Amino acid sequence: MQTGKYDLLIQGGLVVDGTDTPGVTADVAVTDGRIVAVGDLTGSGATEVINATGKVVCPGFVDPHTHYDAQLFWDPYATPSCQHGITSVVMGNCGFSIAPLGDDTDAEYLAAMLVRVEGMSPAALAEGVDWNWRSFGDFLDRFEGNLGVNVAGMVGHSALRRTVMKDDAVTREATPDELIQMQLLLAESLEAGGLGFSTSRSFTHSDGDGRPVPSRTAAVDEVVALCGVCADHPGTTLEWVADGCMNGFTDEEVDLMSRMSLAARRPVNWNVLTIDSARPDDYRNQLAACDRVAEAGG
Repeated sequence: MQTGKYDLLIQGGLVVDGTDTPGVTADVAVTDGRIVAVGDLTGSGATEVINATGKVVCPGFVDPHTHYDAQLFWDPYATPSCQHGITSVVMGNCGFSIAPLGDDTDAEYLAAMLVRVEGMSPAALAEGVDWNWRSFGDFLDRFEGNLGVNVAGMVGHSALRRTVMKDDAVTREATPDELIQMQLLLAESLEAGGLGFSTSRSFTHSDGDGRPVPSRTAAVDEVVALCGVCADHPGTTLEWVADGCMNGFTDEEVDLMSRMSLAARRPVNWNVLTIDSARPDDYRNQLAACDRVAEAGG
């Protein structure tokens, strides 16, 4: 038996600690916002005691794929995720971050893209987001001290392309100079706190005018070059949605994933895992891609 004075004592719950070991009935003590003891803490004093009998006590869940970039401005708790035990979210996936911005036309374009791709309410975006930022760092600063969950933001390919190329972002490949500008803008965004680089080549992603989103127009070499920027920023990562995201991967897509991972020296979080009893080979094809990329050194 342990004794001591804690800020919070959670008693009698089934503790599942995320280490893949079986859950055990135990007490959890917290002081100064940190877990300081786990075990039989009967008799220990605490400012607040919670009876967790019959409940599971576990770390908060991490949702690595969200699009809360706009919603957090009017909903800092990221509901309903927080109501399902999620305490950390990653936003800006699929190339759909809403920073950086070059001017107001970029804000208008990205807002329309979110309405089309993510089904967001135009009224909510108009009333809830002021778009009063330009750099990715300025965007992140807007949330400092104002969130009820932990949030990390990916830097989106479509936002980078739109900022540098404007309307041409959806009609042609980038020039060498434009690619350099995108690389510099991505590096600046990562230095300001971006978690990594995200992109999409999925046929399901169209902008507000029904055209392919900017990242879908990019050459393969552009995608790889932007991934390579992450190699210079420790702790970053990659995320992408393949064109064959609903039907397994083509050889060309697996080759691109390999090149992305090798250029960045980072893992690639790919989407979407297709579980369909009518097409069981799809998920096998997708999981096999992981082995092929690993064999290539990614």
